[in-house]
Amino acid sequence: MTILFKIALRNILRNKKRSLITLSAVSFGLGALIFLRSFMFGAQHQMVENITTSLTSDAQIVPKALENIYNTNGYIEDPESIRKILRSDPRILNFAERVIAGGIVSSATNSIATFIVGFDPVQEVAIKSRRDVMQGRLLTRDDEHGAAIGEKMRQIMGVEIGDKIIVTAQDYYGALAGEAFTLVGTFETGNDQIDNGTVMLLTPTAQRMLSLEHRLSKFALKIQSDQDVEKVVNDLRKKIQGMGGTELKVLTWEELIPMLAQMIRFQNGMLFIVVLIVLTVVAAGILNTLMMSIVERVREFGLMMALGTKPSQVIFLVVTESFLLTSFGALLGVVIGVGVSLYFGHYGIDLSSFVSTLSNFLIGSHVYPKVDVLYLFFFLLVVFLSNLMVSFYPAWRASKLVPIDAMRQVG
Repeated sequence: MTILFKIALRNILRNKKRSLITLSAVSFGLGALIFLRSFMFGAQHQMVENITTSLTSDAQIVPKALENIYNTNGYIEDPESIRKILRSDPRILNFAERVIAGGIVSSATNSIATFIVGFDPVQEVAIKSRRDVMQGRLLTRDDEHGAAIGEKMRQIMGVEIGDKIIVTAQDYYGALAGEAFTLVGTFETGNDQIDNGTVMLLTPTAQRMLSLEHRLSKFALKIQSDQDVEKVVNDLRKKIQGMGGTELKVLTWEELIPMLAQMIRFQNGMLFIVVLIVLTVVAAGILNTLMMSIVERVREFGLMMALGTKPSQVIFLVVTESFLLTSFGALLGVVIGVGVSLYFGHYGIDLSSFVSTLSNFLIGSHVYPKVDVLYLFFFLLVVFLSNLMVSFYPAWRASKLVPIDAMRQVG
C-alpha cells in the first residue's frame, strides 16, 4: 500500500498543470463556501443580537392581543403574579416591564403617529437593552416629565433637545389623554420604524397618562446564555397556564418577528443550493482529471496488471490520487476561507450603500463575518465524500482494462 501511495503522489506531480487546475477548483470552491457561510452567519448573528437587545429581548410575556410586536392594544391585568414566577426561576437573569401604546406626538410645527413606550431605565440596562444615544441623553428614573425620541423623528419634527413635545393617546377607558414632555435625548437603533416613530417615557409616567394604574403591556426577559431558551419558554408557559393566565403568551423573538426568523431559514436553504452547485463543479473537475489521467496511462495500467497488480489495487491507486488532490485542495480552501473570514471579521465589510435596505433587518452598516465551525466541518465532509464517490467510476474503468490490449494501445 505504501508503494501505491507513492505512485499516486508521483502521478499527481507528473502533470502539474492539470493537478493545479483541480486543486484550484477544490480550494477556491471550498474557500468561497466557507466565506459565504461566514458572511451569512455573521450577518444573522448581528441581526439576532440587535433584535434581542433593541426590540424583543430573549423572550417576552405578553397578552394575546400583543402577539404581533407592532400591536399596541392589550394589557397584563395582574403583573405581580408574573413577577413572582420570574423571580423564582434562576434561569432568568433579569426582566424589564414595559408599557406599549399607540398615539400621536406633536411639536409646534409637526405631528407624527407614534409608538409610546413606557420603560424602566434600570431594568433595561439589566436585560442589556441597547439604544445608541445620538443627542442629549437617555431617560433616568428622575425624568418624570421627560421623553426621548428617535433621532430621525426629531429631524422630521424640527425640535431640539430641551424643547416641549405633546404626546396624545387613548387611555385604558377610551378617553383621549395628553401631556407635555421635555425632550431630553434622541436615540438610534438602526430600524427605520423605531427611529421614525417611537417616544420613550418612564413606565410610571405612561401608566399615569394612560390611566393604567398597575397594568403593564409586557415583560421582556433576559435568559442565561447557557440555557435552552425554548425550554425555559415552555416551562414558563406551563407555570402561567397553571395559575390561570390563559390570556397570556410567552414568546421567543422568532415568534414575535416571524418574518425575520423565516428569512434566516430561507438564507440557510439557499446556501444548500449554492453548495450543491459549487460541489458539482468541483466534482466535475476531479472526474475530468482522473478520466484524462486514465486515458493517458492505459499502457501503464496494463503493464502494472500484467506484472500482478490486482484490480482492487488499481482502484485503490486511483481513489488515493483523488483523495490526495481533495486533501491538498481542502487544506488550501480552509486556509483561504477562514483567513478571509477572520480578516473581514476584524475589519468588517462596509455595506453603507445598502443601509436603507438593511435597516429593518437591524444588521447595521458593517457586517462582520463569523466562522461557523459546524458548517466548516460539514463542507469538508461533503467535499471529501462527493469527490471520493466521483473517483470510483474512473477507478473501476481502470481496473477493468485487459492487460494485453492496454499495452498494445499507442498513446
